[in-house]
Amino acid sequence: MPSVKLVRAIVRTFGWRGLTRRFRHEVRIRTRGYRIAPDASDGDRDWTPSPPLLQPRSDFAAMPAAWRDEAVRRGECVIAGAFEAYGCQWRALPDDAEAWKRDPTTGHRFADAPWWKIETLPPEADIKDVWEPARFTWAYDLVRAFAVTQRQEFADGFYARLEAWIASSPPFRGVHWACGQETAIRALAVMHAIDTLPSGTGSARGSADTARTLLAWSGERIADGLDYGASQRNNHGISEAAALVHLGLRFQERHPRAEAWLRQGTRVLHEQILDQFAMDGWYAQHSFTYLRLALEQALLVQRALRSYGRSLSDTVLDRLARGAVLLTEVIDSDSGEAPNHGSNDGALLTRYSLAAYRDMRPALTLAAVELGLKMPADVEPDAATMAWLGVDCVGRAAAREDGVASGPSGWASARVGAIHVFLRAGVYRHRPSHLDALHLDVRWAGREVVVDPGTFAYNRPPIWRNPLSAAFVHNGPLVTGHELGERGPRFLWYAWPAARLHVAEYEEGRLVLEAAVPGGARRQVTVREDGVTVVDGFSGPTATELEVNWTLAPGMAEDVLVIDRPIRAYAADENDVRAWFSPSYGVRIATLMIVARATGTDPRIETQIRTPAAERLGQGGSPRA
Repeated sequence: MPSVKLVRAIVRTFGWRGLTRRFRHEVRIRTRGYRIAPDASDGDRDWTPSPPLLQPRSDFAAMPAAWRDEAVRRGECVIAGAFEAYGCQWRALPDDAEAWKRDPTTGHRFADAPWWKIETLPPEADIKDVWEPARFTWAYDLVRAFAVTQRQEFADGFYARLEAWIASSPPFRGVHWACGQETAIRALAVMHAIDTLPSGTGSARGSADTARTLLAWSGERIADGLDYGASQRNNHGISEAAALVHLGLRFQERHPRAEAWLRQGTRVLHEQILDQFAMDGWYAQHSFTYLRLALEQALLVQRALRSYGRSLSDTVLDRLARGAVLLTEVIDSDSGEAPNHGSNDGALLTRYSLAAYRDMRPALTLAAVELGLKMPADVEPDAATMAWLGVDCVGRAAAREDGVASGPSGWASARVGAIHVFLRAGVYRHRPSHLDALHLDVRWAGREVVVDPGTFAYNRPPIWRNPLSAAFVHNGPLVTGHELGERGPRFLWYAWPAARLHVAEYEEGRLVLEAAVPGGARRQVTVREDGVTVVDGFSGPTATELEVNWTLAPGMAEDVLVIDRPIRAYAADENDVRAWFSPSYGVRIATLMIVARATGTDPRIETQIRTPAAERLGQGGSPRA
């Protein structure tokens, strides 16, 4: 019997509409109400070609020679059996049916059971490492290399891998059909491939008809299980609904369920976007990585709908535009990076560009094209994305100036000279992912100084099972040893953190942010061109012990911080989750974490974050008392 606390957490997380969907999902599991196989006629259907919508609109001839060479090199890597996982790690592609079902690190094999019976968080495996190659994002490398060279081997490479994957994963059974979102991301990649690549030849004699059969299976699987994805109120619902819109358009007058998919996908996508994108652009999962993922999914739907003379509603397009504006506000001009804030699971939906994983400019270029937004003069649009989309330019606006932008969701992004700070101080409408109340990121001259540690992994052996969500590894004040929320089972939280942004002001080269946890810690941030001063204390009843933690960016020496209290510096240790930075899923980079404590009747800690002059940059430090 679930506890009252658990019931409250479930209701708060999913809402009544989500609970209704989850209830239907659980009933169908227990009554075997889900379909165990796709429509038997799909494999025999005489598919007629559908209009290509997603192929590159350019052969990339105008791109620099070095870029074209790299595009071909990446395509050749895929043919040779490698793919880029999580946007930053080249790994081997599975080479047989068994490999597609096994965790590449532990060897754990997932069962050949109906999709709803697959255990997605087994202690012996991280399912994301099994799903990652099956997202087929490596197909974008083959599409791009083919567009540059017109070499048939890139098409053959795609169809050979496609046929091998289909043989390993019969429809609606096994690990790769267990998640509707994974099915959706894979389907979008396959659509890009068949819109560009000719049928295979020789031993790779696959065809676009084979791929369309897989797409038909995907539409049936997603539509049948959409209740579960939509119940979560996160990017799963947006991904699955978006895929149904694409598939509904793709199969109009070719599949008996196409119109139903289009109606269902459009309705759920509208609902999910209005629920998940706040009026100030903040995204439900409190993560810039997930904001990009949701934004790209929705923008590609809008692009497909426009090709058919349709559109998402003006209200939905406005919410998406606000999300794009927020993302534009927080990125760095030179790198395109956003703060490594919130969950970061390596998600990168489309690979139109060769830009680095954390570079948000390709997504913002897509937004500028599809929503008619103007990109600031200090943020360069991504040339490869424009070439793929077939546009020569996007609208431009004045460069971002010193000042502060903030929103009622509890975020502030501020610039003074070469310094950029980001502060999170919000009350949650959707379940948290990290305990980051009053968390502060600081970047100087394009280089990160103090950072959010990221995620690393959701399901690795303890102590590395999603530990970087904890408050004590974020850059915020807290009562020593006291977390700001209470974790429940899986991804539920019994208690949610809360903070409020009270002041966000800029005047004559001086910027002030003030925020507080109701009845708890308070933080004042003052930014000038020569550095950042942070004063932490308490806003509620008198407390006797205050702790402030700072995770430094890799390569920063501890003397970028000047703190008026005794400190302890932690260096990275495999047996301690402190002092690690994770820029993408499964990646950990050793760094330093500085902890300061104050005691007394009204404890207070002042931290000065200094601009890191070149002669003071270090490679880490050693623990000291």
